[in-house]
Amino acid sequence: MECPRPAKISEKQIEEIRALEKKLGVILVAYDRIPAYKKLSPQELSRIRSLEKESGAILVAYEA
Repeated sequence: MECPRPAKISEKQIEEIRALEKKLGVILVAYDRIPAYKKLSPQELSRIRSLEKESGAILVAYEA
C-alpha cells in the first residue's frame, strides 16, 4: 500500500506541468517519492500485525 502526498514544487515547475498538460490533453498530478518499505524481522512484523488488529488500522512500515 502506498500513500503518496502531493509534491512540493516551484511555480516554474507548475507552469511547465500545465504547459505539458495542455500539449498532451491530460491532467498530471505531481506526488512526492515514496520511501522504500522497511524490511522487518518476524518479531517486528508480529508486533505490527498485533497493533493492526488492536487498532483496526492498516500500518505500513517505511525506511526512516
